[in-house]
Amino acid sequence: MAGGNKSNKKLDKFIFDVKHQRTFCMIKPDGVKRGLIGEIIRRLEKAGLKVVAMKMMVPDERLVRAHYPMSDERWVFRLGTKAKSSLEGLPLSAKEVYGTDDEKQLGSSVLQSLIDYLTSGPVVTMVVEGIQAIDMVRKLAGHTLPFKAEIGTIRGDFSVDAPVIANVEGRSIHNLFHASENPSEAENEIKVWFGGETICDYSIGNNDIMYCKHY
Repeated sequence: MAGGNKSNKKLDKFIFDVKHQRTFCMIKPDGVKRGLIGEIIRRLEKAGLKVVAMKMMVPDERLVRAHYPMSDERWVFRLGTKAKSSLEGLPLSAKEVYGTDDEKQLGSSVLQSLIDYLTSGPVVTMVVEGIQAIDMVRKLAGHTLPFKAEIGTIRGDFSVDAPVIANVEGRSIHNLFHASENPSEAENEIKVWFGGETICDYSIGNNDIMYCKHY
């Protein structure tokens, strides 16, 4: 019997963690300047997710550098690889467009454009909670490349940028919104942007209908 109780407690904790998963979200400067704050939050809340922390600020470079895993050379290299892959199917080479085909150099260039982008104006940062919140928010956000994002998603409905244009112009892709990719990333980003700050605990009115057996 004791073993059964222990197993139930483990299961209860697992279910609680799934129901109350938290993720980090950011409405980027282009989303703020285009007046999409309310629309983006509305979509999150309409799906049954809840905002448990939120603030508006103009981030400085130190904060943006803490947000990205800049010390991870593989991550920087991956940025460069993605920049090169954006030219697939086009009659242009990486050297013609970027002046180099070295993934690390390209990654560093993309990284600087991300810093310039996120420090260019106010952002709205949020901690969002709910069932499978990480996957749910990314589904609502749509593909990170706006021209590939499905209609009905945040990026698919409100943005149309492409990386080849952004990279040639020496800027970041304007894709409105950021959402953590996985649990470890969410944990780190929440710590960076909301470390030591209050994250609220409350129930929304339709909790019982959406998340619980109520009959």
